[in-house]
Amino acid sequence: MYSFIVFVHVIGALLLGSFLAFPVAFKSLLSRSGNELKISVKTLVGFTRFGHYALILLIITGGWMVMGYATYPSLLWVVLSLILLMLIGALIGMIQKGLKSVIPAKNPDKVLQRNMAKLNILGWFTFLLIVTVVFVMTNHGLFA
Repeated sequence: MYSFIVFVHVIGALLLGSFLAFPVAFKSLLSRSGNELKISVKTLVGFTRFGHYALILLIITGGWMVMGYATYPSLLWVVLSLILLMLIGALIGMIQKGLKSVIPAKNPDKVLQRNMAKLNILGWFTFLLIVTVVFVMTNHGLFA
């Protein structure tokens, strides 16, 4: 059973890790306009939805592995891990909200330009938090 949980956990990590490409993918939106822009934004909104599903999967399988198959980690590690994962979820939600505002707009180019700086900062901050989570998860002995 442990091997299956690790497999599902790694799949969740890959899904969330693919979010590391968001800042680069977001930059490609600037070269699009009109209907092509709306289609690309809808794709990125779906991408963010998978980010949320990946987070839920990671929290469930990670908690399952810690509670069922490992010695209990330090309280600092558990709290830090959960806070970082919740921050990533919040940032992905804020990115999704900004992207969703582009879809129904009559002039999506202007809406994207208005939200561009905020979405770019949120994307890079999410990138940094995911890298931080990977560091914390792989080096839990530092937080003992």
